[in-house]
Amino acid sequence: MKTLLLSISILLIGISSINAQAISDSISLQTSYADQVFYQLSSGTKTASNTQDWDLQFFSSLFSASIRINGGFDAELYEPSNSDTTNFTSTTIDTVGANLLRDGNDDWQNDVFTSTATGHPDYGWGVYQGTGLLVGKKVFIIKTTSGIWKKIWIKTISPSGPVTFVIANLDGSSSVTKTYNRTTYSSKHHFYYDIDNDSLLDAEPLKADWELVFRKYSESLGALGYYNVVGGFSNYNTGIAEVRGVEVNTAQANWNSYSFDSSLNVLGHDWKSFNNSTFMWELEDSLSYFIKDNNEDVYQVVFTGFGGSATGMIYFTKELLSAASIDESSPFVNFGIYPNPTHSVLNITYELKDARALSFSIFDVNGKIVKSFNGNSGVEGFNEGAISVEDLNSGIYFLRTETNNYSITKRFIKN
Repeated sequence: MKTLLLSISILLIGISSINAQAISDSISLQTSYADQVFYQLSSGTKTASNTQDWDLQFFSSLFSASIRINGGFDAELYEPSNSDTTNFTSTTIDTVGANLLRDGNDDWQNDVFTSTATGHPDYGWGVYQGTGLLVGKKVFIIKTTSGIWKKIWIKTISPSGPVTFVIANLDGSSSVTKTYNRTTYSSKHHFYYDIDNDSLLDAEPLKADWELVFRKYSESLGALGYYNVVGGFSNYNTGIAEVRGVEVNTAQANWNSYSFDSSLNVLGHDWKSFNNSTFMWELEDSLSYFIKDNNEDVYQVVFTGFGGSATGMIYFTKELLSAASIDESSPFVNFGIYPNPTHSVLNITYELKDARALSFSIFDVNGKIVKSFNGNSGVEGFNEGAISVEDLNSGIYFLRTETNNYSITKRFIKN
């Protein structure tokens, strides 16, 4: 490995040149899959939170009417035969004939509470009233992850942000009304609520700081019915191409011929299977996933091991292949920045076809240069560095990298 230290004072770390290659990595869901882990491909950052500490997953988007449940840890939602909201606190809800509802796993917003929706203005649990307001029309029965039975009424979702819901015992006692403003969590996709402990969890990294989340969840296995499985979901609009039955190196050589799908469960759980004869987990040796990260860089991910509930370990390799934003005439094989948004440091990764001098400039939205620096900073192969942006005001900026007559511009947000 060859290391070249930059003479530019604004860079915080050195830049190294290495051959691009598959990197082995792993995540731990802990024993019995107690954690969910969010993963960022470019940095390898893992953000873990206890998966058993929530029952409801709320969406932060002001344009979403969806609420998911923690089905992987046996939270269940039922629609009773009489779901009238009248006299919520004084009427015992009838559980006989209640219909079990399920989250869908093809889209984040294909959720359990809207699963009975008939179309606008009916959103299953509530009805659109105009000007962005939804008002709840049903009471549901919910079993929490600890096995406690409650009833729940989603009262309103307001266009300005607040969501209000009521939870009580089945006979209406111990009623608790909660209101949370979704705008508080606008930098995240979701926030979480634990019914038994009446607590809110801010469990996710920033929207742009992850592509995959591994967790235990409930999934339909066809004729076998629903089972709790362990696997990976993708972030919103993360494109994934699953390639089965093709040797890993052959698949890599043809990665740009495959179709990318942004469905939630392309990765899913079926990259492994349990052998009932050997009582061991097995992985396919001709299965690749090509994943576009938040910088549009493409990685090949190959699972190499699974520890099961005893350890909760998932093992895999990842290899950076290319970026859709880089054209053939570019001296760059790929170029990416992370995290985005960032608080203090903007990391840069890029691979050059040959050694060359680079210049870097940061512009604000008005086109004004707020930072500019030069240096003999690019060596052939893979490079990485970090730029301090701590002194910039919060807002949208653009990083421009130039060499000879070629430039690349990347948009980022300073929080």
